[in-house]
Amino acid sequence: MKLILISLLVILSFFASAQIGGLSSSKLSSLSADVVNGNNMEFEPGFKSSRSNKYFDNDGNSQNIFSTSDSVRHVTGMAFRFTYGLWDKLEIGMSVSTDLSLVNIGTKYEFINKEKISVAVIAGLNVPMGNGTVNQSIRTTTNILQAGLGGVVSYAFSDRLSADVTAQYAYFLKPTIDNNTGGMYINGDVGYYFFDNKFKLITGFGFYNINNDIGSHQALTVYPGFTVESGKNYIIACSVPFDVYGKNESKNVAFNFTLTLTFD
Repeated sequence: MKLILISLLVILSFFASAQIGGLSSSKLSSLSADVVNGNNMEFEPGFKSSRSNKYFDNDGNSQNIFSTSDSVRHVTGMAFRFTYGLWDKLEIGMSVSTDLSLVNIGTKYEFINKEKISVAVIAGLNVPMGNGTVNQSIRTTTNILQAGLGGVVSYAFSDRLSADVTAQYAYFLKPTIDNNTGGMYINGDVGYYFFDNKFKLITGFGFYNINNDIGSHQALTVYPGFTVESGKNYIIACSVPFDVYGKNESKNVAFNFTLTLTFD
C-alpha cells in the first residue's frame, strides 16, 4: 500500500508540471488569450509550497496517507518563466525549475482580438532534462518528451470583470512503461478589479484527467487569490489552491506566489 501511495505522489508531482508552460497569464490558474507586446519580455520568478496528509482513492474518497496523524508531506520549489513577444499576435516562452529537471517550452498565437473577446491557440513541449542518474531504457513519465496543444478564450464582461478559460491536451511522444495515454486539462479564472484597477480578486479552478495502468487520475482544484498591479512594470500574484475532488491522487493545500516583471 505504501509503495502505491509513493507512486501516486511521484506521478502527481510530474502531472502538476505537465501543462504547456512558458506562456503569459493575467490571473491564477488559466492562461490569458492576450500575448506579450511585440519586442517585450516578461520575466517571472515563482514560488510554490504544498502540503498533504491525505489522498483520494479510486472511488474519490479521502484517505490518510500515513499511519499517524502527525505526519505530513511538504513539497516546495521555485520556477522561472521567460516569455517574449515576437509581435502583437505571437509570443514564445520557456519555464524552467530551479533544479533544471524539467523545461517547458510554449508558444501562443492570438488569432481573434475583439473588444470583449480574445481567442488564442497554444502549443508546447515538456522536456525532462534530468538531474541525476536515469535509466533511459525504462520509459517513465519523468524521462519522456511530452507535447501539448490547446486553446484559450478571454472575455471581458466590463472594465472590471473578466474571465479566462484554457483547455489543452498533453501526450507522450513515446509509449511509457505505465501506458500513460496523456491527459486533458481545463483551467478557468474569474477576476474583478478594485481600487482603480490596481487590485484584482480572483477565483479559479483547475481540473485534469489522465489514464494509465493504475487507473484514472483526476483532481479538481480551487484557486482563490488576488493580483496587485499598482506598479507600471510588475504584477504580484498570490493564491491558496486546494483540492476538493480527485481519484488516485494526493489531496493538497498549497501557497503560490509569482512576481511578473515586464521589460520593453
